[in-house]
Amino acid sequence: MASTLTFGINPNLATYVDEACERAGLDLQEITGQHIISIRRSMGFVFSKWTSLGHRQWKFTQIEHTAAAIGETVFDLPVGTVEVQSVVLRRNGVDTEMYSISRSDYLVLHDKNLTGRPDRYFTDRRRDDEAGINNVQMFFWLAAENITDTIIVDLWQQPEDPGIATNTPDIPFRFQDCFAADLAVRVAQKYKPDRMQDLKAEAAQAWVEAHDEDRDTAPLIISANYSRQHGRP
Repeated sequence: MASTLTFGINPNLATYVDEACERAGLDLQEITGQHIISIRRSMGFVFSKWTSLGHRQWKFTQIEHTAAAIGETVFDLPVGTVEVQSVVLRRNGVDTEMYSISRSDYLVLHDKNLTGRPDRYFTDRRRDDEAGINNVQMFFWLAAENITDTIIVDLWQQPEDPGIATNTPDIPFRFQDCFAADLAVRVAQKYKPDRMQDLKAEAAQAWVEAHDEDRDTAPLIISANYSRQHGRP
């Protein structure tokens, strides 16, 4: 038997609405425009919940920043940044790891404008602005001593907002069933509460399966750090 040799299963938002409604026990013939508006809103809250549950591999991205001027200490990270994973300073083609410090550690630095080779950073996850945009800045120290060093940042971002019905959500193939399951729970919560608990259990299992697969498969190496920065003599 011949296969399709295609990998194009990528449902749009309207398809997820239908799937979630069917799982929740709603008659698709009775779905109104108000239902669709409500369910699209729930899609956004599903993504918000997923963001709070830890990083997703497909949302990792890498950016590069070169200081605009000597003495620079801070720059903006891309819109939608949730957290920084790792940072290196690239000088003359050689990468050197930079270390994360806390807000209080950054505050007590004696001279934040002291220039040199940057070796640590603080990620300031500020409150969203009035438009609801997630604003994040990176403060680094020492301050830039030239405009040729490049700070390379691996970070992860929140999923993009749900769009119009013909858009596809910002999720990969392996999370499609998980998204439909979570959305069905929210549909049932609003319109079919008697089915909510069963759907909630199914969604929890779908999340475990998707989350367990969405992982970094490199070997884990654990080592002790006895530097003064980490509170050891």
